[in-house]
Amino acid sequence: MSFFYSIFPTMIVLGVLIVIHEFGHFLACRLFKVRVEKFSIGFGPEILHWQGKETRYTISLFPLGGFVKPAGESISEVDSKEGLKPGDYLAASLGARIFIVSAGVIMNYILAFFLFSFLFMMGRPVPGTVIGGFVKGYPAETSGLMKKDKIVEVNGKKVQTFFDLTRALDASPQDAAKLTIERSGELLPIEINLKSEEVKDPFGTSIRVKRLGISPYPASAIFERYSLQVSLKHAAQTVIQLAVNTYRALFLVATGKMSFKSMSGPIGIISMTGDAARMGLPYVLQLMATLSVSLAVINLLPIPALDGGHLMFLLVEAFRRKTVSLEVQDKATQVGFALLLALMVFIIYNDVVNLDVIARIKHLF
Repeated sequence: MSFFYSIFPTMIVLGVLIVIHEFGHFLACRLFKVRVEKFSIGFGPEILHWQGKETRYTISLFPLGGFVKPAGESISEVDSKEGLKPGDYLAASLGARIFIVSAGVIMNYILAFFLFSFLFMMGRPVPGTVIGGFVKGYPAETSGLMKKDKIVEVNGKKVQTFFDLTRALDASPQDAAKLTIERSGELLPIEINLKSEEVKDPFGTSIRVKRLGISPYPASAIFERYSLQVSLKHAAQTVIQLAVNTYRALFLVATGKMSFKSMSGPIGIISMTGDAARMGLPYVLQLMATLSVSLAVINLLPIPALDGGHLMFLLVEAFRRKTVSLEVQDKATQVGFALLLALMVFIIYNDVVNLDVIARIKHLF
């Protein structure tokens, strides 16, 4: 049942991301005096709507996306007698149209930057070094370590987060480490062997790691806090790194070097958002910032049904100094939409298998 309770926070998170994205297109249209006929959150039949001075605002049945409909967006909409009029999208300069198409992605990057900046200033949750459990078959299981022991030093180097701990273990000169743990307020030294093994990172690259075989205690999260200047710097670095990693992952999936199973779709997002909501607001904001970068990256892909596809046609127009024919754009958009639909079906199926959704549904009855 908890899976279904995850839907409400997911709707809020995705709703914010979609509104911000479409608001970017809307503001860009306003900036260049292009009239907006419709601003829709979601697709399909309208649930709610209200009419502004020149724009119809709607909330539609299927919330996975949205769109802004500028006036005079295609030749077929333009009156053959009057031709293009001020306020039509096609009457705007090429530079203005490029900015309008790109504005949604830009807003998602800006949102992610501000969310990460806020988190770094207020406190970004990262796993601490308190032991929450042991992995069977690894050294820590029989080492004398106990649950809720806090590891404070590795080979004489202080560690505060689980990431500090794993880096310090990997830096151990041999397959052993000297730990200092805190138990019941007392500091205890423990020397322990490490298990060295070759694993694949999220991108499929083989790396060698040294492991104790422990998992962090969830309630031991450390909140990293920084000054405004440092937070802004870390936020920019985080957004850039996330974008680069997402593009890299998509490339590896497309070239068959990384499994499609690593991708999450709507059901996966619902599950992740529910988990984040149960852990608290900082985790929800961190997930929202990460999803905002992902949404920006995906929307910028050169697929005709996405913003990146429209941008591709505009860049071709800039290079050729000639508009790509409406017929070519329409056909390419239809193919792109069909490919996106097929990919979405595949990813949803992948979610169902990975999250064992069928078993969960059966359990309800």
